[in-house]
Amino acid sequence: MNNKRHHDEYDGRKDLQDAGWQVSKRDAVAFNSGSETDRHLVAKTLVAKVLRDRGYRVDTEVVKDGVGEIDVVAYGLDEPPFAVEVETNPTKAVVSDKLSRYYRGEPFCECYVLDPTEMPDSLEAAREWVEAKL
Repeated sequence: MNNKRHHDEYDGRKDLQDAGWQVSKRDAVAFNSGSETDRHLVAKTLVAKVLRDRGYRVDTEVVKDGVGEIDVVAYGLDEPPFAVEVETNPTKAVVSDKLSRYYRGEPFCECYVLDPTEMPDSLEAAREWVEAKL
C-alpha cells in the first residue's frame, strides 16, 4: 500500500473514531444486531464489495453509542467518509431519521439509503443496481 493511500485511510478512520464511531482497521462485513433478511444481507455485502473494489476501506454495522448502527461506512480515498444504509421499504420519516442521525453533524459527506426490495434477484443485476445507486 502506498503512503498516500495509507495516510488517507488513517485520516478517515481517525475522523470517524474521533467522532465516536467504532470503525475497524480492517475491511469487514458483519451481521447486524437484530434480525436481518437474506436480501438485506446480500445488498449490504454487495455495497461493501462494490465500494472495496473502488478502492475504499469499508466496515459494516458501525456503531456510535446513543446514535445508532450504520450498515456500511466507506472511507480512505482523499475525501470524507460516507455512509450507506440498507433499509427495507423506507418511509420519508425513516429516511429523514437516518439523515438526522447519520449525516447531520457527523463526519460523513453523504448518506445513501438503498431499498433492498428494489434490488434485482440475479447477483449480476443486483451488483449493477448497487453500482448505479452509488
